Amino acid sequence: MRRENIALPRLIWDEQTESWHEPADDWGELRFCTASPEVGAEWTDNGARREVRRLKGRGEGEWRRVPVAPPLTRILRRHLETTGAGPGGRVFCGVRGGELATVTYRRVWDRARLSALSDAEYASPLAKRPYDLRHACVSTWLNGGVPATQVAEWAGHSVEVLLRVYAKCVEGQDETAKRRIEEALR
Repeated sequence: MRRENIALPRLIWDEQTESWHEPADDWGELRFCTASPEVGAEWTDNGARREVRRLKGRGEGEWRRVPVAPPLTRILRRHLETTGAGPGGRVFCGVRGGELATVTYRRVWDRARLSALSDAEYASPLAKRPYDLRHACVSTWLNGGVPATQVAEWAGHSVEVLLRVYAKCVEGQDETAKRRIEEALR
């Protein structure tokens, strides 16, 4: 992720305290037009571990926008204020300023799981990989009542794929759906 991929809301100047404050609506946004999956050096033409390509289902140069909830917006803002962007605008860098090695963030993720989860949870597949956060995020959006079309757009899926993969994750919305139908019928 590079600095250009992050859009943060502007801070607000408070005349009384004579200081900058985060806005009440502190939603940020991540913007992507390429992906760089790690495929291994033996599978790329140039010997690189990653292959830069356009996003699935999107045209060349077409961007995907993903909302960033206020807690993560604040974390990203603090990180950029204290650390800044590294070489090439990278938000997170390896030791020598290059891309962060996959093994590095996998190790950190494993330590975080060990610290945050019970022994039984840690032994389970719960959030086993950093990629599992994507599934948790999409499931949370759907269970929060965000329309499937919007979630599909943010996640970079078609609605068909989204519902095929995540329909089993949506639960407990019966009463809310019934109230919405009643309101629509009024």
